[in-house]
Amino acid sequence: MEEITLDDNHQVKDCFLILPLPIDKRQLILNEEMRELLLSAHYRVIKEYTMKIGKNPKYFFSIHQLNELRYETETEKTPFKLVIGAHLSPKQGMNLEELFRCQIIDKFDLVLEIFDMRAMSEESKLQIELAQLKYERPRKRLRLMHQLGLEGAWHTERSGFGGTGESPLNLFDANMTKKEAFLKKKLSLLKNQREKRRESRKRRHYDSLYCTMCGYTSAGKSTLINSLTSSKTSSVSSRLFETLDTRICGFNLDDLAIFVTDTIGFIEDLPTFLIDSFKSTLEESLAADIIFIIVDASEPIEYILQKSRVSIQTIAELNPQNHRVLVLNKIDLISPEANEERLRILKKEFHDLKVISVSAINDISPLITELSNYRPKKRYKCSYSPNHKFRAFCYEFTSVEHESFKSNDWEMIISIRKPDYGVEILKQRAISLGVQLDLEVI
Repeated sequence: MEEITLDDNHQVKDCFLILPLPIDKRQLILNEEMRELLLSAHYRVIKEYTMKIGKNPKYFFSIHQLNELRYETETEKTPFKLVIGAHLSPKQGMNLEELFRCQIIDKFDLVLEIFDMRAMSEESKLQIELAQLKYERPRKRLRLMHQLGLEGAWHTERSGFGGTGESPLNLFDANMTKKEAFLKKKLSLLKNQREKRRESRKRRHYDSLYCTMCGYTSAGKSTLINSLTSSKTSSVSSRLFETLDTRICGFNLDDLAIFVTDTIGFIEDLPTFLIDSFKSTLEESLAADIIFIIVDASEPIEYILQKSRVSIQTIAELNPQNHRVLVLNKIDLISPEANEERLRILKKEFHDLKVISVSAINDISPLITELSNYRPKKRYKCSYSPNHKFRAFCYEFTSVEHESFKSNDWEMIISIRKPDYGVEILKQRAISLGVQLDLEVI
């Protein structure tokens, strides 16, 4: 594994790693992804094992191989952590804890740990707290049930008017439900504030273009944004989930103002509670005119196809109604022939998407071209009663191509980049100035 660099004042944590025995290319990808997650979370693997998934689901893996590992780790004098490269059920996690007498960390424990390290904004911290609560709740409940059973206190309460009250299990459920409702309420308030800011931003920048960089984690989204905006506002690193908080950067392309959103990276097989926790943030990010789905061209084609499917499926679950482009990034790391081969395969596999290839370091011109081509404009014949204030507003708000003046009727040929917003704003302005307006699409 690569050497771990500590740049967040986090200590290196030693662990043993168990990965499922790869039986297909998908499992190979997931195992490699697990190693990268450990690097991002500052774990150092003392020893790595691959094991068969057992027929008995009690421990997830084969009990014979687990026993061999248990005998080997019994000589460890210091406490250690055992990382499992898969998702464990609450019962499987507790069974493994009892078997090894150590802390068990599965894939989603690791993802949540990374999220907790990277969160900066109030909203992302609340989202992670909610995800942790949903993930830990069944596990803590199972441990409490086990503890009550051992202590003989499973049925401590008496029913009826003279009862002693609720059991510890009832109190646990009530406290967890209350805390979850509190976090959801705070997130709902923040979501409403963000929606108001978005509407205000659209009113102020009614003639602008909004695009989003999304895709698999560590595909180079932040580097592309820095290249587009000629800045270093987005943090760039090879670590997974480097970006958790949504960032919006702006730049001008000729007369077109463009706002680019950087989002959290996707990863395969994330639990639904984690997607739900970040759903409001993802919906905000995907409410753009164009969505660029970024994939790493330097990886093997099997990895590219799998990660593209995961990204496209995650976006489809949120059902955004906008233009989507699949972008092969980092083509400077492969040969032109390999780039052409990857483009051919992706166009065949995802025939309903446009596919382009760029290098965030050397050449982003295909991305610029795509943005330039996506300028939704409509031409209108605008007839209005003479009013200099309204005429000045048309010059400020629209592109005026031609105008003529008659005694009682002035005319313009105008184009509006975003008719959905622009026509309504033009009509409201005419009403406020007492101008009779007639718009006709040409």
